[in-house]
Amino acid sequence: MPISRSGGRNVHIYDAKKPTAVLGGLILSNGVTNANLYSMLGIFIVFESPFPEELFHLQDEKGTRIEKNNHPLQPGKYYIVTMSRFLHHPFMIK
Repeated sequence: MPISRSGGRNVHIYDAKKPTAVLGGLILSNGVTNANLYSMLGIFIVFESPFPEELFHLQDEKGTRIEKNNHPLQPGKYYIVTMSRFLHHPFMIK
């Protein structure tokens, strides 16, 4: 029986169009920034468009846009907002 890899995650990623289906997540560690999360998503998400950085952004549970900056990433739920379709590879990062 496979071991659940979701235990301990405190950052969860969702598609804003399907907000109840988790795409993945990570266990937040010191030094991880908002920009790091955007970079991680660029590895695990394949967008239909050749320019995904122009076509998606993240928002938190309150609907606040999360900028791609060096502010510390906070625990919580993050939603990928895009007009493009995408594929994802389930992931967890420690």
